[in-house]
Amino acid sequence: MKMLIAALVACALVAGCQTSSGGGPVNPTRTKSFKYSNTDGQTQATAVEVRTHSATEGGILIKDWIRANHPGYTITEQELIPDTMQRKMFNMVTIIGPSNTSKRVYFDVTQFYQRVGDGLPGNPFPPR
Repeated sequence: MKMLIAALVACALVAGCQTSSGGGPVNPTRTKSFKYSNTDGQTQATAVEVRTHSATEGGILIKDWIRANHPGYTITEQELIPDTMQRKMFNMVTIIGPSNTSKRVYFDVTQFYQRVGDGLPGNPFPPR
């Protein structure tokens, strides 16, 4: 069941990484958006909170945030990291830039990850 949940989240994030056919560049951090926290994502403590209940939209928001804050970078790896003490789920995304520089960005995906696994066996945060 954990594999199913992880696969669903991964699919949503990969789907969100597809190139959009929309108009101009997306710049979510420069607009008055309630979809993100105002943190930098360099560590788990400063992870960018993605505020949505939809795994599909969560993947798109992560991709848009990376495009706006790290232009020219592409996603190479993703890893889900549960924090059972804080009851949070993080997505650690490794991105690589045009000059082959690699960075890790942390996203707090608790809001939409829990929605996928609510009440199912294997949920990393069972009800207390």
